Amino acid sequence: MHPPTLKQLLSAVADRVKGLMRSSASDADEDDATRDDGPDLYECEGCGAVFISKPKECSTCEDDDFSNIGKFE
Repeated sequence: MHPPTLKQLLSAVADRVKGLMRSSASDADEDDATRDDGPDLYECEGCGAVFISKPKECSTCEDDDFSNIGKFE
């Protein structure tokens, strides 16, 4: 018997993650009005880099001007 290939391992990992995501989604209470949709996303006005939370300064171009572009889901 041959050891699994990298492609087979990655496929198994992807299937496992998909199963876990489906499982957690079905466990979530959809009627919960206090459910958080996730943190805000911010885009740097200088270079367009995107951050999950608003930093004081862009780590790429050091600009400090950001715009809120939505929620991380």
